[in-house]
Amino acid sequence: MQRRFLAVLAGTAAALAVASPAAAAPTWSVVPSPNPVATENVLTAAVARTGTDAWAVGFYKGPAEHDGRIMLAERWNGTTWRQVPTPNVRFFDEKLLAVHASGANEAWAVGSTNQTGFASTNPIAAHWDGSAWTIVPTPATTGTSKSILDGVVDFGPGNAWAVGRGRNARALIEHWDGSAWSMVANPDPVPPAGSTLASVVLTGLSALSPTDMWAVGSYSVLHGTTSDSFTLTEHYDGTAWKIVPSPNPAPRHPLNGTRQVLNSVTVVSHTDAWAVGQTIDTPSGSFFPDKTMTFHWNGTAWSVVPSPDHLSEDTLSGVAAASANDVWAVGNFVDRGPTGADFPIGRTQILHWNGTAWSVVPSSTANDATLGGVSVVPGSAEAWTVGDILSAPSTTSTLILHHAA
Repeated sequence: MQRRFLAVLAGTAAALAVASPAAAAPTWSVVPSPNPVATENVLTAAVARTGTDAWAVGFYKGPAEHDGRIMLAERWNGTTWRQVPTPNVRFFDEKLLAVHASGANEAWAVGSTNQTGFASTNPIAAHWDGSAWTIVPTPATTGTSKSILDGVVDFGPGNAWAVGRGRNARALIEHWDGSAWSMVANPDPVPPAGSTLASVVLTGLSALSPTDMWAVGSYSVLHGTTSDSFTLTEHYDGTAWKIVPSPNPAPRHPLNGTRQVLNSVTVVSHTDAWAVGQTIDTPSGSFFPDKTMTFHWNGTAWSVVPSPDHLSEDTLSGVAAASANDVWAVGNFVDRGPTGADFPIGRTQILHWNGTAWSVVPSSTANDATLGGVSVVPGSAEAWTVGDILSAPSTTSTLILHHAA
């Protein structure tokens, strides 16, 4: 299955898990969703525009020999999730990793494309005009690194933004002006003294307005033979993108370095935003996800806010806010049983912020599963989160959970 992380979590990092409301009834329920094929169906992101209009995107394995992976788009009409046809480029894999909609007839989804069987990837953008999804060309970047778009915000037909990574191994920011996508300049992080910048990626994007946007991700540096990765937060004020300092709580090992990444961001107000991700276990040498990581923006600075962890490796892939006191973060963790010795199973993970603390909300599934994105219906407490579940041996099915208003 995709995005499964198997490692041994050292120490007793699960202490915060006691904040979980174990006795509370689950507030999230599974809603049936389409599966185009019987083998591989994955949802990676969602956006809820209204209570009767939401999108979920991802990809599925094409049924024909040379289909590759095909973009998957599903839409909620207030009653049922239905698959919406998407283009398919034969001999290529197309994956959608982010989606945003400004109207019933206006949405963008972005991701990656690569020739089937090849590791190299390029960005892909698809537009919904109310009738069909179409692939829209994006600027070509040069270099040898994998390139993707992993975050998107749609303000309307003539204004959209997307972020990711270019083939030059640097952060990629693109803008849609109503007729074409173009690359927008953004600064490189300054590596610590004695280090060399190796790569930069932006993996999340959220906006309060066209003049108040946040993008998050991470950057890697080389220090001799050691590699380190640090969190990255960038802000757009309507004129330029600027890097804003962000915490890096993971300890640094003298041989294995340090790792921490941000995967998603949500903006509540000019003085209230959240970013989520995870640290990575370098002290033990496992290099697998280690602990959840949640940052809060108060209008002046980003700070670390304590968040729950389980007995095994935890990740947070998405975050969305209904209000300052109602924030959801989703991802997955690896369940190794009460002693840590059982066969590992990926479990869905949902955390809730109530204005005071994060707590674990029950969302466990019987089979190996993960959640990739979450979205809140504006002006309400209704929310959706999407991912995938191992429904049978070698069979991945879509997974959609709903939180009623």
